[in-house]
Amino acid sequence: WGFCTLLNHYRTMVERTAEARIRTTEWEDIQYKHGNRVGKYRDNEMDIIAQKLADANPNIQLRAYDPVEEKVKEKMARGGYDVDADGVDDLLDKDDMSDDEDDALAVFRQRRIAELQKLKDTHVFGVVTHIPGSDYIKEVTEGSAKSWVIAILTMLGNEDSENLIQIMRQVASRNRDVRFVSMIAQEAIPKFPAKHVPCVLLYKEGVMQQQTTGLEQWQERKEVTLASVEKALQGFGVIHREEYVRDEEENNDNDDIRMRMAYKTGDVLRKK
Repeated sequence: WGFCTLLNHYRTMVERTAEARIRTTEWEDIQYKHGNRVGKYRDNEMDIIAQKLADANPNIQLRAYDPVEEKVKEKMARGGYDVDADGVDDLLDKDDMSDDEDDALAVFRQRRIAELQKLKDTHVFGVVTHIPGSDYIKEVTEGSAKSWVIAILTMLGNEDSENLIQIMRQVASRNRDVRFVSMIAQEAIPKFPAKHVPCVLLYKEGVMQQQTTGLEQWQERKEVTLASVEKALQGFGVIHREEYVRDEEENNDNDDIRMRMAYKTGDVLRKK
């Protein structure tokens, strides 16, 4: 779909009444996250996505694109009209725009495209996006040219995969300069061994920098938590969060204290 088309649906869904909402079941939502269009998603996919966008951004206000209005206001900003700011609205009815105003319109179009791309990016970063395995190269390898990409290979019905995905969603919302995606392992890599799921691939600049299998490297005291996953990512150089730097410094200080105490205790015992 074009993004502008999705925005038009978005605007419609903001105004949709509670009675007109498309209600999906938990099973349908889970299946859709794994790339399966079932139930209401089969015929109403765009409406459901727009509805979810509207729910997530209840205060956003979208306006139809008006190139004439943008052209006039840009011309005013450049001092091109011999009127005061209060006269801008009167100029919106003019049809005899000069050729040099087309340049201003072109500039505004570029800005508009940049704004829409930025809005689109807010729905890519900050979440774990499920992608088909066929998009591996485009979304992971090539996508990592701009930022770190964390690809989580999962399997339906695998409890460890579900647990890790749940935590990764929290991590993604707190680290919006990193992109997180999930894929069905066997779709991304044919005949991928089930025993290695969940598998996490860390890409940067088109190259896989790290690979993990299972949960061991994401655990702390045998539990997978928000802190344990973020600390692991920090150890891999993916993120930098100051709170974990302080924790590491405190742990190092405590280790030094324990070592000095152990040395003194040993020294006392030797004297006796």
